Amino acid sequence: MKVLMINGSPHPNGNTAIALEEMKKVFEAAPLFADCDEIVVGTPFDKTMKVGASVVVARRGGLSATFDEINKYFTICGMPVASSQYWNSVHGREPGEANQDAESLQTMRTLARNMTFLMKSIALGKEKFGLPEKEEWVATHFIR
Repeated sequence: MKVLMINGSPHPNGNTAIALEEMKKVFEAAPLFADCDEIVVGTPFDKTMKVGASVVVARRGGLSATFDEINKYFTICGMPVASSQYWNSVHGREPGEANQDAESLQTMRTLARNMTFLMKSIALGKEKFGLPEKEEWVATHFIR
C-alpha cells in the first residue's frame, strides 16, 4: 500500500507540513512509504475506491468550509472519505505553531490510523469481491 500526500500550502515547511508529518509517522510505522522513490501526480486519473482525507490548516477561521469543499470533491470522484475524531484541521499562523496544537496532532494521528485501516479493508474487499460496478455516466444538464 502506498500513500500520496500533497502539501498545497505556499509554505513548504509550515503548519500544513507539520500536520502531514504527524500523519506520515503513522504511515511509516505501517510501513507504507518504503517502496516509493518518487511521486508524480497527473490528472485526470481514476480515483475510484482510493481513500481521500482532507487536512486543512489556518490561523483561526475558515477551516470548516475548506474541509467541506475538499471532501465534496472526493465524494464526486467515487472516493471513500476517511474520518478522524474531529475535523481534520490544525491551527497555527507562524511556522511551527501547529506543534503546539496537541489536539489537532492527535486528530492527524487518528486520521492516519483510520486511513490505514480503511485502505487495508478496501484492499481485502477488492481481492475478494472486486470493485463496485460502474454505470456509464448520464448527464442530465438540469432538466426542468
